[in-house]
Amino acid sequence: PDGTFELMKYTITKNIQIPFHILAIYNPILEYSKNVEKKFSLKKLTTNNKSIYGEYKNTNKYEYSVTIKSNYKGNMHASDVLIKIPIYKFSENVQVKYKSIGKTEFNNIDSLVIWRIKKFLSSSEHNIKIHLTLENHNQIYSNMNNTQKVDDLSKVVLQVHKIKNMNTVKFLNTYKMPITLSFKIPMFTSSGMYIRYLKVFEKSNYKIIKWIKYLTESGIYQYK
Repeated sequence: PDGTFELMKYTITKNIQIPFHILAIYNPILEYSKNVEKKFSLKKLTTNNKSIYGEYKNTNKYEYSVTIKSNYKGNMHASDVLIKIPIYKFSENVQVKYKSIGKTEFNNIDSLVIWRIKKFLSSSEHNIKIHLTLENHNQIYSNMNNTQKVDDLSKVVLQVHKIKNMNTVKFLNTYKMPITLSFKIPMFTSSGMYIRYLKVFEKSNYKIIKWIKYLTESGIYQYK
């Protein structure tokens, strides 16, 4: 037939080459209220099981670090890469503090950090660091099995306060919302299938130029 048409459709479930690997992790941002004095030796760094580095001050601030690495090789590259990184809607002061490449914007309505990379080369790695503030920790704690909302004077509240950062980070890293990618990769196939030979029969015997173009598009590509 003339024009564009679908010649074959196939589905694979094994031995798939994933074009991108993603690592996403939350870490607390801590501020120390005391500094180490230089005159102390290493043997005296702890007293009564407490570090003399001083108590840290809880800032309620967190860093969300997302690293994406391409898994294709050679001269291939992905184009028009769009990465949507969801942020909890009760987060405040959301700021992109660092990005190794591309452009970013924060969609406040949908609580998304949108990261655009025009050209993502093979065997390369890029990172983005997002800082945010979580003021209302009760919204997080109410979703954790081992924590209850209680009176401010309760001992339970004091215990929760002492490990607030650990619990919050554990929750954030356990219940991360999926990161979505869209992209195009010319001359790449996730299945590893390539057409090695092409023969065309034409009754009128006119000269035929044979060529094959591979293009992998993202479809629904999510990291959870």
